[in-house]
Amino acid sequence: MLNRLTRCAIVVLGTQAVALTQAAGLAPVGTYEVQVLVPPSAMHAVEGIVLDDAGRLFGTSIHGQRVYQIDPQSGAVTVFIDSPHGESDDVAVGPAGTPAAGIVAWTAQRSGEIRAQRPGGRPEVLMRDVPRVNPIAFNAAGRLFTAQVGAGDDTLWELDPLAVKPPRRIASAQGRLNGFAFGPDGRLYAPQFGTDRLVAIDIESGARSIIATGLGAPAAVKVAPNGDVFSVDYLNGDLWRTVPATGQSTKLTNLPAPLDSLVLAPHGRIILSSAADSSLRVFDTASGALRTLVRGWFTLPLGLTLTLESGRPSLLVADPFGYRFVDSQSGAVTRPPWAGNRGASTAVAANAQRIVLANAPAARLRAIDRTTEQVAWESSAVKSPRGLVLLGDGTAVVADSATGELLQIDGSGARVLASGLQQPVALMEESPQVLLVTEFAAGRIQRVYLQSGQKTWVAAGLNRPTGLARLPDGRLAVVEASAGRVLAIDPGAKQRTVLASGLPLSLDGLDLPQDSLAGIVVDAAGAVYLTCPGDNSIRVLRPRRASKNRGRT
Repeated sequence: MLNRLTRCAIVVLGTQAVALTQAAGLAPVGTYEVQVLVPPSAMHAVEGIVLDDAGRLFGTSIHGQRVYQIDPQSGAVTVFIDSPHGESDDVAVGPAGTPAAGIVAWTAQRSGEIRAQRPGGRPEVLMRDVPRVNPIAFNAAGRLFTAQVGAGDDTLWELDPLAVKPPRRIASAQGRLNGFAFGPDGRLYAPQFGTDRLVAIDIESGARSIIATGLGAPAAVKVAPNGDVFSVDYLNGDLWRTVPATGQSTKLTNLPAPLDSLVLAPHGRIILSSAADSSLRVFDTASGALRTLVRGWFTLPLGLTLTLESGRPSLLVADPFGYRFVDSQSGAVTRPPWAGNRGASTAVAANAQRIVLANAPAARLRAIDRTTEQVAWESSAVKSPRGLVLLGDGTAVVADSATGELLQIDGSGARVLASGLQQPVALMEESPQVLLVTEFAAGRIQRVYLQSGQKTWVAAGLNRPTGLARLPDGRLAVVEASAGRVLAIDPGAKQRTVLASGLPLSLDGLDLPQDSLAGIVVDAAGAVYLTCPGDNSIRVLRPRRASKNRGRT
């Protein structure tokens, strides 16, 4: 961790920049500089990982819709299969000396497809219409196997990696299999997801036997040449070694949960993937040492608010794998204990008593008691939640992008406060019972009076606005994420100023709707904090006179 902020280039200065902003109806860029509070990370929620015969390490990402290639020594990351073809939950590579040698195959879980790329070729689809397809593995002969998880029948399939023969159904309705791997005995070893068990499967008959229990919530396995089975506990972050002949299991180490996958590397090293932090760590079985191979802090940083945590000014950041706190001065990131993804969120609001989270994919609001860290209430009254605010009475108001409504929600129910909005995204309290809301589809900011539901427009002609905040001088700071910029708007004078552009705010290529909330908050000193999902960073826009604060990269 460095002891200073990285200073990014200030965009658009000079005669040409002024001409461009004037042509767009905007005032020239002001004297802000962009600093990095939390550094970028190379991946978005790395999940399944595999090491091939040539020593290449591959990692998958559903959220990033990419298959990554990672140098197992340096941690350098490149994109092997880009979005959208690279949407992936698990990955396998055909072994050398077989007809499948060098074929990279992966499961596109949300699309319900198994995809592959032959050496020198392009992505192709091996099988369609397989909802919730998850694990994938080659055996020593180059035969390819995959399974559906939680799709109703939990089917285990064999596929032809050369796409000549039709898929073969091996067995169904025998439990949810997750990241599996073959052992030297030719059996397929797998965690039975949702249980504490590991099983071994005969791939010809589909018959399976339990080889171990008591392993928490195993998510993935790999098998050593001597037959030992290594598994990761998704919920508790434990790494286990199991001897199949006896069922005896030994806990080797513990990492922050959730752990998603692992590979057995040369010289007794085990590489483990942490989806929530987009990071990879290496465990040395001989010394017990842990080191970071690829560092990360978020899956995708989205909604944002200011709060106090342990008495310090902090940013509270929404993330699909759980909310986290960021020290607003040092940039230190703290992720609370992860339990069943209870904090999965795309937007967040908080007061001294509660944290309220909006989970857009699950169409759910959840309130967390900050003292007990228990769920205070939940609501499924919203179809596509976006921005949140907490009113003085403790109830939450949420923007529903799908219905165009603002809903007031607490543990007792929900009621509609306003309707007829066009993809409302961000909410900001202007005064008691008056909110400002950005409309993504209409390209404007509206003022909404909660008692009557009446609306009046504040600004129009915006480029798909998302996040919204108030600057100390009264202007509105609005995020145009698709354009990668932040504007300052003076509603009275109708003047607009580009505060910063060229920012990694866009959701292009990521597994999120374009109208997902972009996080922006402003502190009392006028510093503008932004979540940047494009590269998983948090950036700060500071007036130059106030840029002496120190932070981290």
